Amino acid sequence: MKRREFVKSATAAGTGVLAAGSVLGNSLVTNADQPLKIALIGCGGRGTGATLTALNYEIPCELVAMADLFPEPIERSFTALNSRIEDPKKIKVTEETKFLGFQGYKKAIALCDVAFIGTPAVYKPVIFEEAIRQGKHVFMEKPVCVDAFGYKKVLEAAAIAKTNRLYVAGGLQRRYGKEYQAVIDYLHDGIIGNITSAECYWFGGPIGDLSRPRKDEWTEMEFQNRHWRSFAWVGGGNIIEYHIHNLDVINWALKQEHPQTVLASGGKVAEKLYSGSLGGFDTVSSHFMYENNVPVYSFSRNLPNCSNKHGEIFFGTKGRFEIKGNNAIAYNHKGKVMLDLQKKMEDLNPFHNAHPEVQKTLLKAIADNDNYINDAFYAAHSSMTGIFGRMSAWSGKRLNWEDAVQSEIKLFDYTDETNFNSAPPILPDKSEYYPVPIPGKTKV
Repeated sequence: MKRREFVKSATAAGTGVLAAGSVLGNSLVTNADQPLKIALIGCGGRGTGATLTALNYEIPCELVAMADLFPEPIERSFTALNSRIEDPKKIKVTEETKFLGFQGYKKAIALCDVAFIGTPAVYKPVIFEEAIRQGKHVFMEKPVCVDAFGYKKVLEAAAIAKTNRLYVAGGLQRRYGKEYQAVIDYLHDGIIGNITSAECYWFGGPIGDLSRPRKDEWTEMEFQNRHWRSFAWVGGGNIIEYHIHNLDVINWALKQEHPQTVLASGGKVAEKLYSGSLGGFDTVSSHFMYENNVPVYSFSRNLPNCSNKHGEIFFGTKGRFEIKGNNAIAYNHKGKVMLDLQKKMEDLNPFHNAHPEVQKTLLKAIADNDNYINDAFYAAHSSMTGIFGRMSAWSGKRLNWEDAVQSEIKLFDYTDETNFNSAPPILPDKSEYYPVPIPGKTKV
């Protein structure tokens, strides 16, 4: 089967099947009497938080390995976990099972039953593929890729995971929150009729910071990875680092895996310290078109001292449904409130507080060997939706989905030889400014 045909079949069915001789891993069978062994790969805040949730949950598990590019995140995470865990004996990590560098993830995966992948997005496709190859279950934080090449790699590994019944949970936690689930149920039940268009916003402050001094002993590769949110090739840019949550809700609500076309624009300010501006844009505005000619207007910006806005708005034949802050309100065309979710659900929690449910659901499903989940498919589609908009903004071109996902251009080629002496894909000029995309010239 050709790569294009494989990606199409895996995307359409979510059940990509490989020939028997091509299956990389074997289904992982865990002993119910033994705790699940977890390896944390990428020891930042989200990975640490996910691991703490798992260790404090009712399903027996233990942390046996940690891996990161740098020693400092491992030690911060290790200290934080030890200070907040209910049973310190669940932390089995030793100095010998703390792995550093670009290749340490392989050794950590070999020791675990479940790999928690919290690295920057550019590295996730390769690490996820390795975890599935070794036959391990996976929690993978969002986003899961930074380019079309990585998107296809994630889909292929996800198909193998499904064939081998390896459980995969994704970090798009709104899918796990009862508040968002209620909103989607109301939309699908037709509270505003047929959805005719939608808008989504992530306007917030900078998510990267280059104000910290550069140490003389750092290579350029080390510097950029220590400031990964500021470099689009590592994190993917603001449109998928944060705005992916909004785009995932759009795909979910429209019952579509992805849009069909996009025309986007974007840009960056002259200031070089801001997230996504180094090798990318601070702002991306996208006009997506979905099936049935449903337009979606997407707005992503991460700059200081600007008005912030987060949420999604759906317009339908009977009214509109606005999700903002910690509430969702449906109005008819005359502006009368049809539903106030905060009044309807007395036990309403903050809309963006479902992170722990992801790990709890995964561990229980594995322990019970029931309710198979594989979030990697929709996590890949939603990541690629953001990439799709970014590709259009960078190139200045109107793009079709089928053409975009066939791109073989990689923002970075992560291999077994990658190390801190490797050359990053962008380098600063003499004034320490980094190149940015030029619409009309940049090829995506």
